[in-house]
Amino acid sequence: MKKLIAAFAASAMLAAPATANDSVTTLSSNPNGWVLQTGDYANTRFSGLAEINRDNVGDLKVAWSFSTGVLRGHEGGPLVVGDVMYVHSPFPNKVFALDLNNNGKIIWKYEPKQDSSVIAVMCCDTVNRGPAYADGKIFLHQADNTLVALDAKSGTVIWEAVNGDPSMGETNTATVLPVKDKVIVGIAGGEFGVRGHVTAYDMNTGERVWRAYSMGPDEEMLVDPEQTTHLGEPIGENS
Repeated sequence: MKKLIAAFAASAMLAAPATANDSVTTLSSNPNGWVLQTGDYANTRFSGLAEINRDNVGDLKVAWSFSTGVLRGHEGGPLVVGDVMYVHSPFPNKVFALDLNNNGKIIWKYEPKQDSSVIAVMCCDTVNRGPAYADGKIFLHQADNTLVALDAKSGTVIWEAVNGDPSMGETNTATVLPVKDKVIVGIAGGEFGVRGHVTAYDMNTGERVWRAYSMGPDEEMLVDPEQTTHLGEPIGENS
C-alpha cells in the first residue's frame, strides 16, 4: 500500500507545468482545439466554447456524419488540431484525419494490421480510449501493445515500439500521455497475472527511456526507499 500511494503521488506530478509538453499546453489553452483525451493536463475535460448552450441545444441538426466502419464499442473522443479532426476506432484501432472545412472529408487513414488473437485477452470489449497529439504527431497505443507515432499531416508512421506481449496476457485499451519529450503509456492484463508497468518512450525516436513496475524490488519500481515516504517516514528498502 505504501508503494501504491507513492505511485499515485508520482503520477499526479505529471500534471505539473514543469513537466508539460509546450505544444500540448499551448493548444489545450485554445478552446477550439482538443489535443488530449482529458482536454488538458489538469484532466478537467472542460470546453470553454459557448456557441452551443442550453437555449439552442434543442435546435441542433446533423451537419455531416462519419463512420469508422467498426461496429464494436467506441470509447474516447476525437481530437481537434486546427481544422483537422482525428477519429479513432476500437480494434483494429484505425485512425482517421478529417477535414473540418470540407464536411469531414478523409485526409488520411491509418489502419494497422493486428493479430485478432489479442481480442481474447482484452479486458473491456475491444475499445481504445484514444490517441493524443503533441509536436506534430498523433500517438496511439494499440491493442497489441504497439505504440505508434503518426505524422499528424500525412498519417505516415514515424516510429513504432512494442510495449508488451499479448501471448502473456498483456494488452492495452488506454490512451497515452505526452510529457515534455516523452510519451507515457501503461499496460493492462492484471486479470492474467501481468505485472503492471508505466513506461516512457522518447517522443522523437520511440526509444524506451524508462519503465517502472507496479511491484517488485525498488530498482524495478524506480523507487528510492529513503526519498519515498509514507506518513512522513521513508518507506524502507523493498518495503
